[in-house]
Amino acid sequence: MPADRREIFKIALPVSLESTVQLALGLVNQIIVGALGTATIAAVGLANNTLFIGVLCLNTLGAGCAILASRARGRGDGAAIARIVSFFVVFSLGLSLALALPLALGASAFLELLRAKPEISAIGGPYLSLVALSLPLITLSVVASAAFRSMGRARVPMLVTIPSVALIPVLSWLLVFPLGMGAAGAAWAALLAQGLRALLLLGLLFASRWGLRWAWPTLAQARSLLAQAVPLVFPLFITEIVFSGGVFLFALLFERLGTQELAVFQIVSNLEMVFITASAGLHYAATVLVAQAIGRADAPGVWGVSRLIWRMGLLSAGLFGLGMALFAFALPLLYPNTTPQVQEWAFWAVLLNALFQPIKVSNFIFFGILASGGDTRFLLVSDFVTVFVVGLPLAWWLAFPLEMGLWGVFLGRLLGEEVSRVALFWLRYRGGHWFRVAPATG
Repeated sequence: MPADRREIFKIALPVSLESTVQLALGLVNQIIVGALGTATIAAVGLANNTLFIGVLCLNTLGAGCAILASRARGRGDGAAIARIVSFFVVFSLGLSLALALPLALGASAFLELLRAKPEISAIGGPYLSLVALSLPLITLSVVASAAFRSMGRARVPMLVTIPSVALIPVLSWLLVFPLGMGAAGAAWAALLAQGLRALLLLGLLFASRWGLRWAWPTLAQARSLLAQAVPLVFPLFITEIVFSGGVFLFALLFERLGTQELAVFQIVSNLEMVFITASAGLHYAATVLVAQAIGRADAPGVWGVSRLIWRMGLLSAGLFGLGMALFAFALPLLYPNTTPQVQEWAFWAVLLNALFQPIKVSNFIFFGILASGGDTRFLLVSDFVTVFVVGLPLAWWLAFPLEMGLWGVFLGRLLGEEVSRVALFWLRYRGGHWFRVAPATG
């Protein structure tokens, strides 16, 4: 196997396995919660969409850490890697706490502000107030995992995350049913498991032979890191607000159509995330390996590894898209307590989304490639245009004025958002203005 492919698989396979297992277990947890009925699926799903915004936004700190640490590794600067990782751990903890605490204290009021139906707010509010507290724990885990992957040790976070997250459905079942805690039991299960994961990852990162030493930067070094991190991370942060906010607004369109439509959206979204995340390792491989090539000032290497990863992504998207389509036939077994209408709609919606997996995976990989080059302002602009100028207006127009309902929202999102995004990403990538090979200092 060529060296480039070995390096890609060394990062991609552990990340994909970790991410897929994590989301598959999340799907199992949704099935457990789904036994409580359609309203609970919709309420917990809406609350999780709110949390999803915070998780995606704070995940950009992990991306920033990975890009800067990978560039440092590309130029052989081990001391800079330690400073970068130590800085991002503290920075991410402070920022995640600032976002999590207000959401935890005002979860019910927040859902009411969104005009969610009373039955949705009554179930989703207490659930959201608990899972919001997991945001700092998830963020610390993401940053620690990014550090390990940037150092070429992608198996360490995989070996920690899989057993930790495996506790979620076990604890969820115990708390939801035997102990009768309902949806709140599922929230406690997630909070406890994420706490264990963060504790183990940070311990291994700073107190084991697989990690690195704690190296808080001097004031001058911290200023230099902040000067590099803010232009890189802040546009990514806003981009994720735009993207995840768009996902949330799409969920509100489904909620406006009805509780059954919202339940379909949650079922399809959770199932799709399991299969698209099977290609997540390639996104992360692109982020790390392209950044390393930039750190080495190796322009041919940048083009070579990015093209190879994209081709591998198309192959994986075709395979996992087929798997997702086949999985649609199992929906009645997985969600027996939902209505026949929900099961029928979900079946066809899963098949529709499976057809678009190559486009979605391409967007996933191009995002990592362009971010590694520091082209984060373009990512922000393109996401704003595809979500708010094209996708959401098209979905609303198809669903309501044209009275296509559920299918109008799905088509608006797939055609208006995903297809337009991949076109913009491809044109930007081909243009070659998204990176410079001059290495940054750190």
